[in-house]
Amino acid sequence: MVARFLSFLGTNQYFLGFSSLCGAIGFVLTIIVTAKTSKISKILRHNAITSQYNKERISFQNTFEGHRKSIIVDGLQSKQLLTDILKNVEAYRAKFSEILSWREKIRLAMFIKQLKKEPNQADYNLICNYLASISGRLSKKGDMKNG
Repeated sequence: MVARFLSFLGTNQYFLGFSSLCGAIGFVLTIIVTAKTSKISKILRHNAITSQYNKERISFQNTFEGHRKSIIVDGLQSKQLLTDILKNVEAYRAKFSEILSWREKIRLAMFIKQLKKEPNQADYNLICNYLASISGRLSKKGDMKNG
């Protein structure tokens, strides 16, 4: 009796159509759930980095302001100063690049290019402007994403 019932199901076009439809719906639902899970994972990563940014932003801001004052007030223009600024900018970029906009990433790349120049070829006015720009960015807390 069971064999006859299974044979009937294997040849019944309505049951086979219903089974195929359920399979297609299941596939679509799997894709939707995968996409949502990926989005949630990205939001959680962004929020973790933003939280770290909010904790460390004042420290970075003070460092960049100190470098700017060293150039303006103290008149320092040395290879050591450029290397120290470069180290701090690279640390900032490495930690927070995922939450920076494309515009900020491009500005950082241009800033890094300026910092890699020899001390007598570097434009210290431009370096001070970049430092002020980064300090201004750091004065604002990062926003968390909700979804």
